[in-house]
Amino acid sequence: MKLINAKPSPFGRKVVIALHEKQIPFELQWDIPWHADTCVGEWNPLQQLPILIADDGEVVYESSYILDWLEVRYPALPLVPRDAESRLTMGRFRVLAVGVMDAIVRINFELARPPEQHSQKWLARNQRKVSGGIREIGRLIDGKPFAVGGALTHADLEVGSVLGHLDFLIKEIPPLASSLLVDGGWRSLHPCLSDYVAGLERRPSFQKATREMIQIDFQGVVG
Repeated sequence: MKLINAKPSPFGRKVVIALHEKQIPFELQWDIPWHADTCVGEWNPLQQLPILIADDGEVVYESSYILDWLEVRYPALPLVPRDAESRLTMGRFRVLAVGVMDAIVRINFELARPPEQHSQKWLARNQRKVSGGIREIGRLIDGKPFAVGGALTHADLEVGSVLGHLDFLIKEIPPLASSLLVDGGWRSLHPCLSDYVAGLERRPSFQKATREMIQIDFQGVVG
């Protein structure tokens, strides 16, 4: 099994974590989907990563769908709760995490434009999405070690990857810090979140899912 991924991607990271948690052997292939030499067009009509290529040649894309696909194809060591209500709760966390990450991406690309072209209203709107989503995630977790029930689920992969990515971006892309540290930073938005993420990051699967910054030609993308 092969996972085509981008080194800093939180979307790819949650898939890597799931593969390690489910003890599924795989190899990694790195790619930068925004660059001219990308291979994504060969595998994914949506032109984005991550992409999972199964042993039998089946191609699976979109990170949350990949998690669902893995659960069906490899049900051992489950990462989805059995009861319907818990699965709905898990889905709510997925919606919040993906929404926060989408807003972060929009902020990132807006700031890649020349400063005189920045839309402050656009930035503020997406900053509100980030803060609002994280506050709601914290309210729902409310001090528990796992988002749903008493075990790791897709909800923790979704939320942990996004919140960890905020720290990664602030460290690696200093110009983003002022936009992503609104309201004092994500840890200040709910008192339980720092301990929750620290607990996840102590898991071997999270530690194996390392990230690395790459050089992206943003001007070639947004120019």
